[in-house]
Amino acid sequence: MSPRRRSVTEAPAAGDALVDSDAGAGFGELELLEESPVEGETAADAAYRAVDQAVARERIRIARELHDGLAADLATSVALFKYYFESGATAEPSESDSVLRSIQEILEGLLASTRNTLRSMRPRRLGTSSLVEELRHIAEEFGRLYGIRVEIWTSGREEDLTAGQREVVYHIVREALINVRRHSGTSMCRVRLGLAAKPFLIEVSDEGKGFEASNPSGYGLVGMRERAAGIGGRLEVVTTPGRGTTVFLFGPEGAGVS
Repeated sequence: MSPRRRSVTEAPAAGDALVDSDAGAGFGELELLEESPVEGETAADAAYRAVDQAVARERIRIARELHDGLAADLATSVALFKYYFESGATAEPSESDSVLRSIQEILEGLLASTRNTLRSMRPRRLGTSSLVEELRHIAEEFGRLYGIRVEIWTSGREEDLTAGQREVVYHIVREALINVRRHSGTSMCRVRLGLAAKPFLIEVSDEGKGFEASNPSGYGLVGMRERAAGIGGRLEVVTTPGRGTTVFLFGPEGAGVS
């Protein structure tokens, strides 16, 4: 949702200035603060360092989303309220109604966005559910809520994957679909579960906007790569601006990695 959406052109654009222009500064710089491996570091120390880095990246991501979304839209709402009260005595009734409708639209969008953010932050586990069933449920939800058709193609048996591998596949496919919804601008995408392949191969592809491959750390890709590495697999992304994106998850080469 754009923070600059207004139905009344006379409403002050300066309202955006209510968001501290420096509040979001440094997000990109902080993302670059990756610690190099320490000589003589134990595996346990390396694991703790990796967790600290992941937590820091997540905090930066949340801060950016709050700054660019919630704070900007709240600033616009405050500016519109100020305009409404200051011009109430001279404004035409139709103009005042238009201002209030704009505020209502912004606040309704904020409420929906906040709920989606909170929902996405709740860890969800497969439990005893089928991986394919859960992904089909997500596909149905994307079609119903967002008008995005998600086609799912499977080959092989999910029982050939360990519980940990199925969990990682679920979260990576889910994150990839969220990226499709947020960034691709397309109304259709495909999920291919090559479970019979050795190693298994998962693909999530769309024919949307794509993005510059020179920015591989965005769109939640760092967390997706960490999940893949956690089961001994790897994540690769092929994208071309204007021609779409495909996310590949390759399972572990050796057996016994959970």
